[in-house]
Amino acid sequence: MIPITLVAQGRRIGIRNITAADVPTFVRWWNDGNLMASVGFRKGLGVTEAQLEQRFAGEINDPDPQRNSRRYVIVDLENNSRPIGELAYGQLDLEQGKCRVGIKICELDYQGKGYGSEAMTVFLEYLFEQFKLRKIEIDTLADNVRAYNLYKKLGFKETGIEKDFWTDPDGNSHDVIFMEMENPVLGGGR
Repeated sequence: MIPITLVAQGRRIGIRNITAADVPTFVRWWNDGNLMASVGFRKGLGVTEAQLEQRFAGEINDPDPQRNSRRYVIVDLENNSRPIGELAYGQLDLEQGKCRVGIKICELDYQGKGYGSEAMTVFLEYLFEQFKLRKIEIDTLADNVRAYNLYKKLGFKETGIEKDFWTDPDGNSHDVIFMEMENPVLGGGR
């Protein structure tokens, strides 16, 4: 087994960069309609390994620590570093001191057990420190109550709701809630 290098870790979880070896896991996760229903894809995304290899290649091969976006794997440190979910940041704007984030606990047997909360807390701390951010933004479908409640619990504040913002592949329209969290150390200032 190849040793993994964590970019951050909590008590039960670790966060590491994605690798080419993660592609089959992401294909399984992203094509699982039960898992992806909460983000509007009841039939999954229908991606192939070749598509994800191409999509992830630039990121995997780009060592730039200030890349505009990056995806990470959440691993269970108590279970042989088993991949259990994903985290990502995007729209990194160092001038404005902000970025957007996303999270998904992808192994269904890990959902509702605090892994998402722990992973997101560790990830937010990492991003605030790594990039000296002023704030972090996130959004969720209004009907994804579990995600909304997690973000509120972690300290995200609602900044707006956009009605009929997105139409899923089944033709259902969804409202999206936008939220943000200011850097607790910087207090939103620089």
